[in-house]
Amino acid sequence: MRNSEIQPVLASVVILPATNCRAHAHLDAASALDLAILGATACRMTPLARLIDTVWCLTGGGWRPLIDVIHEALRAANAAGTVLATESWVRSIPFYYTLTPKGAKAFRTLMIRPLPSWDDPISRAAAAIKFGLLDMTDDKDLAAVTADLKRFYLDSRRGLESRRESLASDRAFLHAAVGDRIAWADQRIHALDDLMHTRLPSKVLH
Repeated sequence: MRNSEIQPVLASVVILPATNCRAHAHLDAASALDLAILGATACRMTPLARLIDTVWCLTGGGWRPLIDVIHEALRAANAAGTVLATESWVRSIPFYYTLTPKGAKAFRTLMIRPLPSWDDPISRAAAAIKFGLLDMTDDKDLAAVTADLKRFYLDSRRGLESRRESLASDRAFLHAAVGDRIAWADQRIHALDDLMHTRLPSKVLH
């Protein structure tokens, strides 16, 4: 059966936030979504509903791509041969999606692509996706990926500290809100340090 016969009806137009970086220089919105889809389909056959929920969890909540955007990215991944769509015998689950060997190579390429230097909802989501997929990262890439994530969170933390210093002293809740973000960055940094210390084994994709 041809791929065109097993695909769900998907949106034909996708608009992703633009970035100012050179193509493929950093993990931008489009490549971050691709990474999330590849990670969501790794290790097991995944129905569409679970794939969407996984992508939304991976993005960390700061940026939640529309379902139509996820559908189109999944269709493109299937057309590129990085994700395989398999027709299901279960009526309530028309298709299962799984990572291909080509997809595993693409996953590794995207995991080692550096995060941007700026801190915005898209770059924070890209960092959250990387962090959520660390257990899928190849051992050979773990040090570089972890170092890139730690650099991003340390830079974000320094930026928050610098901006907090300029706030009016009587804005208690604003100070608390910034403090929450700093504490969250600290949690990620500590988790990355623990990972490098324990050298957790990664899962084999294919």
